[in-house]
Amino acid sequence: MTLALPKFCEGFIVPRRAFEPAYMETYRSGRIWEKVEIAREMLKRCRVCPRNCDVNRWQGELGTCASGRYAEVASYFPHFGEEDCLRGWRGSGTIFFTHCNLKCVFCLPPDALVATEQGLQAIKDIFAMGEDEQIWHGGFVRFLDGRVRVFVREGHLAPVTKAFKHFFAGKLVRLKPYNCPPLLLTSNHEVFVSHPSEPHRFFKVRADGVEKGHYLVVPKRTLGGEEVVLDVAALLETLEGQARASVWRRHLGEELAELFALSRTSQELASLTGYHPAHLRKLRGQWRKGLLVVTNGRASSNIVREDGRVRIKGEHRPGIPAQIPLDERLARLLGIYCAEGHVTFNKHRRNAARLVFSFGHKEISLARRTAHLLKELFGVEPKKRWRQTTVTVEVGKTSLALFFAALCGRNAKEKRVPAALLKVKPDIALAFLQGLVEGDGCDRGDHYAVSTVSESLAMGLFELGLRLGTLPSFFRWQPSPTKELEGRTVRQSPLFFVKFAKDARRRTKWKDAGAYFLVPVHKVEWLPYEGWVYNLEVGDPDHSYLAPFVAVANCQNFDISRMGIGGRPVTPEELADIMLYLQDLGCHNINFVTPEHVVPQIMEAIPIAIEKGLRLPIVYNTSAYDSLESLQLMEGIVDIYMPDFKYWDAAKAKRYLKAEDYPEVARQTIKEMHRQVGDLVFDENGLALRGLLVRHLIMPGALDDTREILRWIATELGTNTYVNLMDQYHPAGLVSKDRYPEINRRITAEEYERALADAREFGLWRLDYRWRRFVALW
Repeated sequence: MTLALPKFCEGFIVPRRAFEPAYMETYRSGRIWEKVEIAREMLKRCRVCPRNCDVNRWQGELGTCASGRYAEVASYFPHFGEEDCLRGWRGSGTIFFTHCNLKCVFCLPPDALVATEQGLQAIKDIFAMGEDEQIWHGGFVRFLDGRVRVFVREGHLAPVTKAFKHFFAGKLVRLKPYNCPPLLLTSNHEVFVSHPSEPHRFFKVRADGVEKGHYLVVPKRTLGGEEVVLDVAALLETLEGQARASVWRRHLGEELAELFALSRTSQELASLTGYHPAHLRKLRGQWRKGLLVVTNGRASSNIVREDGRVRIKGEHRPGIPAQIPLDERLARLLGIYCAEGHVTFNKHRRNAARLVFSFGHKEISLARRTAHLLKELFGVEPKKRWRQTTVTVEVGKTSLALFFAALCGRNAKEKRVPAALLKVKPDIALAFLQGLVEGDGCDRGDHYAVSTVSESLAMGLFELGLRLGTLPSFFRWQPSPTKELEGRTVRQSPLFFVKFAKDARRRTKWKDAGAYFLVPVHKVEWLPYEGWVYNLEVGDPDHSYLAPFVAVANCQNFDISRMGIGGRPVTPEELADIMLYLQDLGCHNINFVTPEHVVPQIMEAIPIAIEKGLRLPIVYNTSAYDSLESLQLMEGIVDIYMPDFKYWDAAKAKRYLKAEDYPEVARQTIKEMHRQVGDLVFDENGLALRGLLVRHLIMPGALDDTREILRWIATELGTNTYVNLMDQYHPAGLVSKDRYPEINRRITAEEYERALADAREFGLWRLDYRWRRFVALW
């Protein structure tokens, strides 16, 4: 596929057929093995970077970069966030190394809920929505590219870009805030907190560092305020699809494959999956032969549409309205259903379901109002039945029963707040709460209380309260396992209580800070855990999301470079295999990110990768704080150098990078990179093949540095130098209002335009810009 080239590519084209990676000639000449020996010697008295720590990394001693004998890889996958000339249409094969030689100042269990645009969703389900799964240091990463939007600490929505999972065995931290549901996290997962002495100053603390008295951040949200009309047929199809999936497959093929790989008997696997042991033995045999096929169990729809109404096949006419406005009447009825309703199914007739509301003998007036609402909204004639302890209102219309089941769940333990209620006006949401309180709540004078055996419903009510601008109270009560009722023993489930205060001015332990609530930590506990844990990467400068109501930090590069979180030591052979894996995926290049401190380890891996078939260009993606010795070692190996020239002023470099000599080192190293590879050239598809690409991250209040850096590039390297002026700086890591207030903001549009004007003034014309959208070809 040949793409139309942007104008700046003209005159800088090398046909792909004429290109060969630089390392091929170095390999054929035999010089590559000399470089490997030099690389190993460099580790024995480390002089890999300008810090010259003089430690024996070969024996495991650590210097400033905290990296020893082997490189540590945090993740590797096709990266589509790089410049267009690197990412192309199949991505740049990016390998992220943990730790760094600069000191710049800038996972949850499967069922953990996350606050999304569509309501609360389990983090494992968000991961399942991702695509293009890649291996990620012992776990997996999937790409969501904005399919899901989550709420962040500041209360607005932001897209999820990636989701991660890996296996964890150890103890989770259980944080229980006052009033709020608890949250479980791994010890290194960071949480946003504040201190009572400075409640409006936030900082991030690892979960194992959170203490009683810390305030956790619970942002407020708002309801959508929309006029919502429910598509009944779509709701019934969703429920029907779930029913078919549950009949045909309770477990996905990849989940069964993971189980079959365990040393477990068929009987043990049966207890885990619900399948019969004989059926599992058959499936395991198919798996061993590579014949396990996943069927989607599709069947023809049972839904009939006619005259603006819908019904189920075999159901008497008329059906129910195909479009129903979600107004106060319906919202109140849904609230009553969540309190008192359920759906029963006839085991002898697959398409027969019945809608039932059960009331106490003292709730006759509520039973009458419920029957009236059903008739008014759906045109049905409910039947009232008197029983020993209850009065029921029943409708034997399958389509109506399934409508309520699809919106709110089938029985008491499955109940949930309809997701559509998060989009409506406040009066409609309040009508739902009113119906719920009428059915299964009580008025305690200063507050309303609702009890339920459904944790999902309780959590949804808490979310709904936040959307209405109030902080409810959440409690879980575990009764005795059984009790005697009318001469028989019955089992008891945990009860969840959600309370809504009538007067927001009452005295509380938490603080209303306007856009968010500050809730003190009540308990910090440790619980043993073994299984998958998950995390998200959110496309927002705040790098946060809500789990489910408390603001927590997400994955970001600071965790990798400064703390080394997520890194896995790799041998030269393993690093070579990672390169080949990315080549097999179709990536356009191998992109080493922060390689300054692991040059010897990369050098050891390159010849192994060449002998196994590596033929992609090598990209050296660096902070420019490199030693000349390391760069000379990489001559004839690297095709594309991509340094980020950060600061011109030595005082700023000392303050923000903890390296006063950074500007001088960067000038020397970038000139050496340009000497080796020259100006950036492309193939006929606009993909970079060889040369220098200089990045500069524009910093707040540092336009003088930007101007001097651009002047130097134009004067020393030439006006044909390819430059990417980046505007994506955001405060992170150690930046705060107190420590680094002058950079505790993003740059302005005016600052970015000023930088562009400076670049043009000095004659720099090859400025990077995004000129095509990503189109996947596989």
